[in-house]
Amino acid sequence: MTAGRGRPKLHTDQQILEAALRMFATYGYDGMSLRSLNRELGLSHSAIHQRFGTKEDLYKAVIDHEFGTMFREIREHLRALPRPDSELGELQSQFKAFLIVSSKHPYLNRLMNNEGLEDSWHLDHIYKKYVQPSLAPIRKLMDDLAKKKVIKPTAVRTAFFLIAHGAAALFTLDALSAKFNSADGPIDVDTLADEAAWVIVNGLRR
Repeated sequence: MTAGRGRPKLHTDQQILEAALRMFATYGYDGMSLRSLNRELGLSHSAIHQRFGTKEDLYKAVIDHEFGTMFREIREHLRALPRPDSELGELQSQFKAFLIVSSKHPYLNRLMNNEGLEDSWHLDHIYKKYVQPSLAPIRKLMDDLAKKKVIKPTAVRTAFFLIAHGAAALFTLDALSAKFNSADGPIDVDTLADEAAWVIVNGLRR
């Protein structure tokens, strides 16, 4: 939508945040600039700054929006499913829900792959505000299962990387994943998420 001939395009906050996410994921924090984002969206050179503040402010707004949306979608997905009849089933459901929702947020996955390479204030922000709290219930579930000798004692870091930076690559690296279509058939998110969650959970079992 435009505000008139020769005037900058109008965008919702969500559209700006989604465009900023794509640029942060593609160019990294240091390589992305407010000027290039304004140009990409056809906005005046100061439009983003007026609405979101500094690049740091915009980055935090992007992260808050994306993780907030993703975690809400995971909760909604889990609520729509029948309650698992065991703690092991609960763990598998949690992993599967993460993968299904993760498939809808490929640029967030790509951003995380980049951020994980070097320590920075933005990695600290993500880890302390989102990764660490979201893993707390998973850690408790895995500890309980280990005490009951259902699964091997396993660091939550192992499960996190297998899911978030291993199995999620099925959808983040979508072009590579599509190369397997000739052998495995077209990508089916639910099936792939179910298979990956099953493999990981059963790999943890005693």
